[in-house]
Amino acid sequence: MGAYRIANLVILGFLLYALLFPLLSPVMERLFPDIWRCQYKALTGKPCIFCGLTSDMNHILRGDAGDGFHNRSFPLFTGLYLAEWVIRVLLLTVSGRFAGRSLPVVDLALHGIIGVMVILFADTLQKNVFLPLFV
Repeated sequence: MGAYRIANLVILGFLLYALLFPLLSPVMERLFPDIWRCQYKALTGKPCIFCGLTSDMNHILRGDAGDGFHNRSFPLFTGLYLAEWVIRVLLLTVSGRFAGRSLPVVDLALHGIIGVMVILFADTLQKNVFLPLFV
């Protein structure tokens, strides 16, 4: 169970990094303009599914709605991000109380269900659940 708690803390660290990334990105872009860009877009000329998320998050952090979202999936990604924070904190909180190996299995099953729902119902979730939170 100690390894599971450490894994949860590492994931929370990545979630914190993702929150701070929009603040770090402009500095990194000035320091490393040739490598600090979307490599998928550089190779294909098409934006990836994450293109525009950083600028959208910058607008939110500055309190500037701007001209709308650059990435139409921003509300969906934000909703999933917030849900992941809640799930991780809850699992980290209860992991000390549960003896046995069932909690990691529950964690994987929960994330498997969420992943399937996002894949199957991404447009519906985005339009009916997450988008109204930002409008």
